Amino acid sequence: MRQLINLILALMLLSAVARGEELDTITQVDLRATVRVAHDQQAITLGDLARISGPQAAALQKLAIDHAPEIRTGNWSMLELTGIREQLKNAIGVNYGAIVLRGGDVRLTRLPDRNAPRVETKAPTPQAQAVTGPTLRDHIERWVYARLRSTPETTRIKYNERDTSKLATPTSGRVVEIREIGRSDLMTLGFVVYENEQIILENTLRFEALVQREVLVTTGFIRRGEAVSREMTQVEQRWLPTTEPIAMPTDSIGQVVRSTVDPGEMLLASMLEPPVLVERGQIVSARSIAGSVSVSLKVRAKQDGRLGEIIELESRDRSQRFQARVAGTGRVVIVHEQSQMTPSTRSGGR
Repeated sequence: MRQLINLILALMLLSAVARGEELDTITQVDLRATVRVAHDQQAITLGDLARISGPQAAALQKLAIDHAPEIRTGNWSMLELTGIREQLKNAIGVNYGAIVLRGGDVRLTRLPDRNAPRVETKAPTPQAQAVTGPTLRDHIERWVYARLRSTPETTRIKYNERDTSKLATPTSGRVVEIREIGRSDLMTLGFVVYENEQIILENTLRFEALVQREVLVTTGFIRRGEAVSREMTQVEQRWLPTTEPIAMPTDSIGQVVRSTVDPGEMLLASMLEPPVLVERGQIVSARSIAGSVSVSLKVRAKQDGRLGEIIELESRDRSQRFQARVAGTGRVVIVHEQSQMTPSTRSGGR
């Protein structure tokens, strides 16, 4: 038994020694993410691209690495990990099986020559700076016309002077992203200008956008509860924000005003309401429709009602109560799905 234990311990010791010897033969290559080479450097070695440690470090430091495209000042070129790995596999005198390669693609650029003489250039003249292609303003205005469903002839856009330079940003060959942030009397837009997937300009813009709209203007006094007629109004064209809650001229005739309106006022939707077609206590014509059977009867309204409203009614002898929908002046249709005829509490509940 003791001999077996000694044998197991000896094997474990030999295994540990073997692992230690294996680790001592591994060369580790950690690739850098970005590398800047000197302005006059022509050849690129693995030592320029990575941190190297291990038995083959000295040889790998000097290993020339082919690269394409050309490395230029002010630009970044990409050296892919797969290309580096293939060059290591095919390198003469390199034991690739004992190399651990870590990292990803390497981006390369060339440093400028600080000793090169500076070339002074004259400032461009205003004519040279003139923008001949599309600008941010063109994109903004096309977006506004589509959003407001208007045209350049029926839209007035007024910008702030401080936004002049932003609006003049050239957009030829660029992507412009526009989103609406808010709208009241002023429209607020957020915009981003991209070029080659890089953000060139990102900002917000507030401006006034007016649309030519048809409005109904009173020509005389309209007293509270009085219906609007064509004789007491006229249609005018006015420049207004789209958020202005005007009363649509075609829908306003026949509506009644909630309060007295002076001559020359523009009618707003909040000033009007539908007229009362059924008055409380009025005897009206009710139609009860059940399948193909239609029955008409006279009933008494328990409350005022406007077109489409559901009101409570009762039979003329007050023995039954039910609900009906106002269908016209003095006319209702009994609503069977919402209420059943029920005995009136005043009749004793038979």
